[in-house]
Amino acid sequence: MRHFTAVVALFLAIIAMPITGSAEYVFKKNGAIIKGRIVSDDSAAIVVKDDNGNVNLINRNDLMRVLYTDLYMGKIYIRLTSGEIVEGYQVDEDRDVYVFRKDINKPAEFKIPRKKVMFIARTNPTDLTGEASIDKIIIRWSPPFKPAKLYRVYMRQVKKNEKFNLIAETDETVYTIKKLARSSSYEIYVTAMGDSGDESLPSDKIVSNTIPYPPENLVIAEKYSLDGKKVTLTMKWTPVNDAESRVKSYTIYKTDDERKKLGTTRGNEFVIKDFPAEGKHWFAVVAVNDLNTESADVKAVYNAGYILSARLSGAYLIPFGDLGVIADSGYGGLLDITIGAKSVSAGIETGYIYFQSADKDIKNIGLIPLLLIVDYRMPLYLNLNFRPLIKAGAGYSMIEYVRHLPLETETYKKSEFNPMMSCGSYLDFKIAEDLIITGGLEFSVLFQKSGTMSFMSCVFGAEMIF
Repeated sequence: MRHFTAVVALFLAIIAMPITGSAEYVFKKNGAIIKGRIVSDDSAAIVVKDDNGNVNLINRNDLMRVLYTDLYMGKIYIRLTSGEIVEGYQVDEDRDVYVFRKDINKPAEFKIPRKKVMFIARTNPTDLTGEASIDKIIIRWSPPFKPAKLYRVYMRQVKKNEKFNLIAETDETVYTIKKLARSSSYEIYVTAMGDSGDESLPSDKIVSNTIPYPPENLVIAEKYSLDGKKVTLTMKWTPVNDAESRVKSYTIYKTDDERKKLGTTRGNEFVIKDFPAEGKHWFAVVAVNDLNTESADVKAVYNAGYILSARLSGAYLIPFGDLGVIADSGYGGLLDITIGAKSVSAGIETGYIYFQSADKDIKNIGLIPLLLIVDYRMPLYLNLNFRPLIKAGAGYSMIEYVRHLPLETETYKKSEFNPMMSCGSYLDFKIAEDLIITGGLEFSVLFQKSGTMSFMSCVFGAEMIF
């Protein structure tokens, strides 16, 4: 009874023993291959605990070989020095030969000398990678040596401990998995299908996490030291309120030449003290979820130097006074080039303005402004700014009209420079760090010897910051 109890205890210990390290491959004479761990070995038999936890007792008379190295069990292609390609499954090798099977589950084997083998290629997809966004993952892989008829994509959600499911078939080596949950972890692999309908072993499995929503509306407030050499930068942003994103914190980076982590906070504000008040510097804030997956960047720039910008606008014109007598509404295009600091800038403006004639004797009324600009940008809310401006310079007016002579009429053109001034106010909305949408109203006056020509401009355009 004591011996029986000891045997039972040993058997239970074998079952409970975990499999660690690299596995052995036990080949039986009937062609079967068992992958697992040898837990008992004597002259009559061996005991193998396989990957599923089952215990197998194998008589030595039924044993063909045991391999103590990792083995790729999928079909492979053997390219010989003669140019021939042989298909099979590698089951062993030594210094001189490779050993293969045509059918992995049958004991018949054949050998090929190493010196006759140019290379061996697998039939499964390789180099599987995944690029995740909020609700999708783009996967890419390298094809096997022999082109596949199609590929199968398998996936499971890690958190729910799901089994792998076939989710797609494709003949491409890239596939986009859509309609995924935010801030979730997915495990993915790909197989190849040959012309004969055989499915390869899986590619390496990858785990890819969809990302949370990013924060929004990052703005940087500046407070300079008394000597102007240092600045305190206070960053604020709109936090992520999406419950599915499960955001637990925010990470701040400086992203000039290389991405450098500055800190982490659970709130929506981060302060950098004693920062050098010089140059142009980029910053980014990301949301971080409970899987430590980061969102896309929301970016902002601190620019202590001069800012060069170009503004291209379209204008709808409404004439007043004397100009309203001879002209109807008009339109035009304006180009501004400015340079300045964050709030104040100065520059030049030119363009072309055209009015439709209200007098049958006037054919065309055109104006080319050549003006100096000074403007001041005042923040209102987040990326919205109010910008008053004033312009002064000259306008080159061009009028083409008909003169009636006693016997004929002739077309006469009159062109001249005259002083010109404008003032106005705009609303600017920054949609990116280097792009601003702008719109506003201006009132302009052209001073001629015969009187003044005044008009109102409704202007809408875009500003590019360099």
